[in-house]
Amino acid sequence: MERLHNQERIVTMHQMLFEMARGNFNSRIPLSSYDDELETLVVLINMVAEEMKESIFPAGYVNSHKTYQFITQTTFVLDASFFIKSFTPEVILFLDYSESELLNQPLSGIITETSLVRLQEVFDTNITLPITITLDFTPKEHLPVSVACSIGKLINCSEIILNLVTPVLQDSYDPLAYENENEKHSKTRKADALLIQKLYDYILAHLEEPLPSLKVLSSTFGTNEHKLKDGFRHFFKTSIYQFYNDERLKRAYFMMEHSGIPLKNISVMNGFNNYPTFSKSFKKRFGLSPNEMKRNETGFTSLLED
Repeated sequence: MERLHNQERIVTMHQMLFEMARGNFNSRIPLSSYDDELETLVVLINMVAEEMKESIFPAGYVNSHKTYQFITQTTFVLDASFFIKSFTPEVILFLDYSESELLNQPLSGIITETSLVRLQEVFDTNITLPITITLDFTPKEHLPVSVACSIGKLINCSEIILNLVTPVLQDSYDPLAYENENEKHSKTRKADALLIQKLYDYILAHLEEPLPSLKVLSSTFGTNEHKLKDGFRHFFKTSIYQFYNDERLKRAYFMMEHSGIPLKNISVMNGFNNYPTFSKSFKKRFGLSPNEMKRNETGFTSLLED
């Protein structure tokens, strides 16, 4: 019995790691009553997921509909010691620091140590300016972002000019767009948009389970079926069930591509009641059957059999 339970826990950890690899840090592995090394791993995986979620999605969203737009000619003015003497307003949007936190502060406070060395080498080797290099900036409470920077100088001035193209995260999951797109949504509050995000998160966290009916889902989230169905289609341009099915199949494809887990197990792990249904849906979605997929054996199967 304990051996079987351990195998189930390992499978659950695999599922969790696959979800994290796909960018979903919303899932958590339930803790058990066991006090062993596996339980320690479960706790650590949950902690990593929580930390990654807070770092990458500080607003609490796990949303695949995020893209970067770019603002050109964002500029820093530095002195010979790489202290920030001035900058354009876009820098504040990019780094999320206030003006007082940036002015007269060393550039080393907002770029990585490796980037500082790279910048210093440009001036130590007397490379002809301007030159373009890549620097890793560290926005406030976010992970580093790599940016191509043009380094130059003004005539008869000692200041260094650092021009860069700054990425600004834009989220198509925008409550204001929901409110302003047409008249019928003009009075929709932000809370209604957040409701649809919660449904999105719920689906991603329960792909291995049958999708509840629209009536059950609307009751679970405290709304009506019409608002849930129309709201989801508005944001994600697809139906709730189609999104659920596509995400299951994409996760199954990922598992098949990166592991040696048996196909029938992958079918069950992604919420399909029987293999023929899974195989038919998979072929319809990707144009080939699961048996025709090229597998990348990584040893997960042998781990489960130990």
